[in-house]
Amino acid sequence: MAEDKLFNYYERQDVLPTFGNFKSSAELEAYAGQRRELFSDKLVLPPRLFRDADVLEFGPDSGENALVFSSWGASLTLAEPNRHAHAKIQAYFAHFSQTTRLRELVSSDVEGFRSDRRFDIIDAEGFIYTVQPTENWLGIFHRLLNPGGYAVTSYYERYGGFFELALKAIHAAGKVLTGRPALETAKALFEAKWDSIPHTRSFESWLMDVLENPFVRHRYFLDAAALCTAAHGQGFDIHSAWPSYRDSLDVYWHKKVLSADEKLLRAIHHLRRSRLSFLGGRKLYLVGKAEAVSAISASIEALVLDVDRMIDDPFGESLPRVIASLASLRATIQDTEILADDAVELEAFAATIESFHHIFSAIAQRDMAGITALTQSDQAFLTAWGQPAHFLVLRKRVDGA
Repeated sequence: MAEDKLFNYYERQDVLPTFGNFKSSAELEAYAGQRRELFSDKLVLPPRLFRDADVLEFGPDSGENALVFSSWGASLTLAEPNRHAHAKIQAYFAHFSQTTRLRELVSSDVEGFRSDRRFDIIDAEGFIYTVQPTENWLGIFHRLLNPGGYAVTSYYERYGGFFELALKAIHAAGKVLTGRPALETAKALFEAKWDSIPHTRSFESWLMDVLENPFVRHRYFLDAAALCTAAHGQGFDIHSAWPSYRDSLDVYWHKKVLSADEKLLRAIHHLRRSRLSFLGGRKLYLVGKAEAVSAISASIEALVLDVDRMIDDPFGESLPRVIASLASLRATIQDTEILADDAVELEAFAATIESFHHIFSAIAQRDMAGITALTQSDQAFLTAWGQPAHFLVLRKRVDGA
């Protein structure tokens, strides 16, 4: 069932997806340490940048990230459309003696938010990809930011989200084959995979957030190059990203000043060569000729689209194409110029693709026992998660262009 907004979906579940239930300062500080690592080392936004900054956070959910920003010295305006979250936010800020830093808490989503104020930093993590078209929220952020201000976002990247879609397709096939409820089917297929990693949320939460979430679909996922191009057109420059959207191998004289157009062009070239890295969740940089890069990108796009179609029709005409595409990708890896840390990384990725090829082949044979045998024990499958969540920090141009 399609939902108008992501927060409507969570309201119907009557849960707060990121609620950490922090009770002690030690718990909050441990979480703040993780955020400090992300913002300082990966996003080049040190906590001191938040000191005395006016921060607007869209979709704070229960407010854990907002608490961290307030502990760094920020003044917070929070726009949370899910009213179930407001009491948790207020209780959090009172419990940790940060109430004076909570300037305003409003019940609004991105498109409904109204303010004459301007902010130094806007944070919108985990949902912004569902606000479409992308130009809508980019324009809103540009209007609300001070010149030189930062917009921090995270989103589902189109190629990095392949494995999420594949898991949903396998789950959809499993439900058809067994006739069992979503949770029971998911545990039969994925409990071993889930238990193989450290996590702080329940399996049921992951089922709701990913496997059953109507917004975890290709039509919502954003292509990194297209997003950067749209942001450029709205008056933003790329400040930082994780994975990196800048070519870290690029070398030129430090006094050379690149135009905003040239910076974007270089980023797009780099992103096109990074699509296999995003899909695999490891360094698999395409270093061959541009024609080969384009061909591989097109084949990956077709594969992702067909896997997404299987979520609605697990045994339809997309299934044989998925099987053929996985076999083709497995062969292509051997014949393509790819920069990886070592041969072991390439072999591991090839094994992962082969594992999914076996699983989808078992789906075609309607062999539920064979499917679960693979999903519960195949090591390449158990360790494959890809790189679905990308962080992008945009900076509003000072000249307002």
